[in-house]
Amino acid sequence: MQNTIGKLDSFFKYIVVGLLGFAIVLSFQFRIVALTHKKISFVIMVILLLAAFLILNIWLFIFQKVANKKLTMLFLILVIAAPRLLWVFLMPTKPVSDYLCFYSYAQKASQGFLKGYDMTFTLFRFRFGYSLILAHVFKIFGSSIIVGKLFNVFLSVILGLIIYFTVDYLFGKEAATYSAVLYAFWPSQIMYNSVLASEHPFIVFFMLGLYFLIRAIKEKKAIFGLFAGVFVAIANHIRPVAVVIIIATVFLFALKALCKDFKNLKIAILSIISYVVTFYTLGYLIFCLTGIPVWKTSMGLNLMIGTDYTTYGMNNPKHSLFVKTYGYDFQKMHGEAMKIGLERLRKETRKFIAILPRKHAIIWGDDSFGYFWSTFRVYKATPFVNLVKNHPTIFYVFSQLYYYVILIYIILGILSSKRNANKEIFLLLDLIFLGYVALHIFLEVQPRYHYPTIFTLFLLSGQGVKWLREKFKRF
Repeated sequence: MQNTIGKLDSFFKYIVVGLLGFAIVLSFQFRIVALTHKKISFVIMVILLLAAFLILNIWLFIFQKVANKKLTMLFLILVIAAPRLLWVFLMPTKPVSDYLCFYSYAQKASQGFLKGYDMTFTLFRFRFGYSLILAHVFKIFGSSIIVGKLFNVFLSVILGLIIYFTVDYLFGKEAATYSAVLYAFWPSQIMYNSVLASEHPFIVFFMLGLYFLIRAIKEKKAIFGLFAGVFVAIANHIRPVAVVIIIATVFLFALKALCKDFKNLKIAILSIISYVVTFYTLGYLIFCLTGIPVWKTSMGLNLMIGTDYTTYGMNNPKHSLFVKTYGYDFQKMHGEAMKIGLERLRKETRKFIAILPRKHAIIWGDDSFGYFWSTFRVYKATPFVNLVKNHPTIFYVFSQLYYYVILIYIILGILSSKRNANKEIFLLLDLIFLGYVALHIFLEVQPRYHYPTIFTLFLLSGQGVKWLREKFKRF
């Protein structure tokens, strides 16, 4: 069985490495120009990337030597929170678009107005998840926008600790420290804290579910599988794509069953049962509060947008007009959108295939969402705001370089895993990533949609740094 899992892991990991490397190259070609409106030569970008990689390595290696092991947790909390708090208070981001919908609903819901007065909530029912969480925070601390932003910082600290403990469990404290520090200074993740986005609580529950799933597989304890199902179900009410974790889990255990390994069958069954029970229990509670059956979802519009070759699979104002055309009727709008998407795939296959490299670059090779959304609209123009907004090229390139380095560390973590005992875990992480890749070939893409999958693979980044440091020690 282990031999079969090992072979599958080897097969899939090279596909994952290829796709990540492809994303970096495509990003050089498509995203840098789109973001900066300047043509920066490929050679210069490679030199900058190598410089960023070298600088970050030196910083991480120095940090590992000077870090006080007894104060690691306190230090990590401080280095995660400090830059995020600084950005939140210096960048007065104004909620717009979906983020304004989340804030407005949460504000009213905290005062007892729970019905779905915003018609878009009836079409995209997962919006209730984050909005209701935010409403509870507002009820306790007040409904000021700064409260929501500070809640983001709190969630970021929790996420950093989840990353640390998960990587520590898999690879040890050295790798865990590297991953946590990489996360602490990740530019897009710092800047995104000033945006009231559903990704903040979503990724916390998503990664918490993944942590317990990893423990369930390694320790063969069904109770961890139960916790995994609960947290993934909560995440799925915030963003429906969390279900990919369950699909990947089912696929993994199906492979084990085919190889006549039924030891973990109890874990798989309990995980799925706890997921289903939690998902529908929460769905019913939300239905009682809002009157909207949130368990009824559709990806019709998502498919229509994702197959739109004129926008490279990204959302566009014309898609908003399409929604209004059907009077916010859930069945009609999603049904018609689904027909259009399927028709494009059938009749305009070549045009659809032609945009796939750009779609891949947009979702997997672009880390611009932190800067873009945190500076898109602001309440007032301070000297700091003017400085940041007047130099977008610097911030975009800096964000991209940091992200590329993270992808390189992930690739090194994957390639250095040949003799590691976590074959089943590596296979699970590969399956989650490949599941998202397959899904977004057809569905809408946005740079921020890589959030859950890159964090899944991010668990390997510290191992990549650790392996590199061990190699350097030999010279």
